[in-house]
Amino acid sequence: MLGVVTDSGCGITTNFVQEMGNAFIMVGMKIFLGDDEYEDGKFDKEKFYNWISSGKDARTSQPSPMDFENAYRELFKRGYDEILSFHISSRVSGAFNSARIAANNVDPKRIHVVDSLHISAGVYFMLRRILEYVKGGMPLSEALNMIDIVRKNSNVFFTVSTLDHLIKNGRIGKAAGLVGSVLKLSPILTVKDGETGVATITRGKKRLLVKMASLCKDFLNNKEHVRILFAYSAANTLGMMEEIKKNLSNMMELSNIPQETLKMWPTITTHTGPTTVGIGCYGE
Repeated sequence: MLGVVTDSGCGITTNFVQEMGNAFIMVGMKIFLGDDEYEDGKFDKEKFYNWISSGKDARTSQPSPMDFENAYRELFKRGYDEILSFHISSRVSGAFNSARIAANNVDPKRIHVVDSLHISAGVYFMLRRILEYVKGGMPLSEALNMIDIVRKNSNVFFTVSTLDHLIKNGRIGKAAGLVGSVLKLSPILTVKDGETGVATITRGKKRLLVKMASLCKDFLNNKEHVRILFAYSAANTLGMMEEIKKNLSNMMELSNIPQETLKMWPTITTHTGPTTVGIGCYGE
């Protein structure tokens, strides 16, 4: 039997946690609110969002190798004889390296540690598809050979009201060229080569939300095995997320497409800010 471990940078949804049951463990990043340390996934998201929405600083730290060792040993204890450990891009976090060290300490032959080179919903979609291959009878080794393909089939588009959080936390990545030039422009960000990049730039909030939907629709055009995830951060972005969904429903038929909603884990919005909203899309 296959057990699964991820970190909290992977955009894991409540539905997925329920589907996986005892076969799944999410190892949370360390979240620091002032001098207080928390583990993502084990403290109230509202506490976090109230904190950063008030302008207070937060920071993250990757889980230690021991954190992952404990997760691996627990899954083996539960009776799983093989583990897929699937992680946020190593270009934005050290979680993958901690997991790799832990796997080598526990049982490297039975623990398969994967660097997704993606972020949030992109990682989630990749993991889901790999597990679908395995559940369909494909050996895990063969399914993992599909990584590059499922990565290309996964995309995320998100926006932030300010780049300050990305700059301050060193996560600006390939969007660095926007610094000092955004002013009244509204950037739509994505993931390129495992880090933050620019999808396009619009002018004005209304156009921004239409364009985000349009980018998703264009990405999914004529594709199969489609999934969509709508994501928001603090409560004041929920309306924006609903507007993106409404815009997309005006552009394409959504009734037969699996859709999920994610209130983003603090791991991501520590770096992007409390006014982050996005859409993830998968299609082959």
